[in-house]
Amino acid sequence: MKLSNILYILGFGSIILSAVNFFKSEDSDSERNGIFVGHWAPTFLILGKVAEDREKDGRSLFDFS
Repeated sequence: MKLSNILYILGFGSIILSAVNFFKSEDSDSERNGIFVGHWAPTFLILGKVAEDREKDGRSLFDFS
């Protein structure tokens, strides 16, 4: 499995986990936890796009030249 696919799955998974935590919460700590986990999604999705672009170019994720 490609790294970009894993990062996309993590991004969408964090959205789902965030919604579940937020809506099933009975106290404000769980709501804050849901919001915190929801902030992970953009990071995973952006890293997934970067990894996908580098895979198409045949470069490593850590090749900055």
